[in-house]
Amino acid sequence: MRTLIVVVAVFAVAGVAAAAPPELATSNLNTPAGEMTALKARTVYQASSFPLGLHLTAPDATWAGSQWTTSSFGKKTFAWVAVGHGGTTPTTAPQGVVTVMTAIGPTPSVSATVARLRQGGSGITFQKTSAARVAGYRGTQFAGNVWGIFGHSFVPFTPTTHGASPSDSWHTDKDEAFRFIVLAVKGKTVVLFEESFGLPADQFPAFLTGANRMLASLRFTSLTG
Repeated sequence: MRTLIVVVAVFAVAGVAAAAPPELATSNLNTPAGEMTALKARTVYQASSFPLGLHLTAPDATWAGSQWTTSSFGKKTFAWVAVGHGGTTPTTAPQGVVTVMTAIGPTPSVSATVARLRQGGSGITFQKTSAARVAGYRGTQFAGNVWGIFGHSFVPFTPTTHGASPSDSWHTDKDEAFRFIVLAVKGKTVVLFEESFGLPADQFPAFLTGANRMLASLRFTSLTG
């Protein structure tokens, strides 16, 4: 009887391990070769490269996703997760994208990060900030649009760029609408960026409806870095 109990316990542990959520595919969307992989409807995915641990669920089969890290001087510095609606590759571009990112090391405060995101540059309009809450964590949100011909690059964490493109920067094109949500999560600042990538700006509000369903499933699972 004792042997049987041990065998059952072993199989039970194996069953728990097998039930771990599948990983989001790894691909750097900030590079020309970056692409997302189609997600299965109502399936929980994890991003173990994210230093807080991250789970999300695709509300339907029209979404795709990716995870990756960026480096500076050979050291991993920032972690990223993105989900897009529609296409998955540069030739079948997604119709709206939600990006979640944070630093692998320490981060500045929510207020300092919001100030960094809203600073400088012409050709961009920011709306007022307001309180936000996602995945049970509080923060600050604001929306805006890019109208300058050269677009706009956001740098949430690096304090001084000296004209360079640090590994936490990403570019938005002319005529994009966006919304930032900046959260305080388990001692880290996490940036959520919703953009109308591939969509006319006037269709962005409709995209946000689906994006909010995705964000409602977001869970930060552990502090690993």
